[in-house]
Amino acid sequence: MELPAAIAAEQGLLRQNVALSVIKQSADQEQAIAQILEQAVRSAPVSSARGTNVDLTA
Repeated sequence: MELPAAIAAEQGLLRQNVALSVIKQSADQEQAIAQILEQAVRSAPVSSARGTNVDLTA
């Protein structure tokens, strides 16, 4: 059974919209995680010794 072209096109657009929605949701989640990490880094105490002991063999 073959679908009429208009219905097939509509289904294609629906699938595309769902895919774009999933991509946007994923990007929004990644942005939220980045903001949480940025806040954590900014709230970490600053150490006067930070960066003075570097292991060059690592």
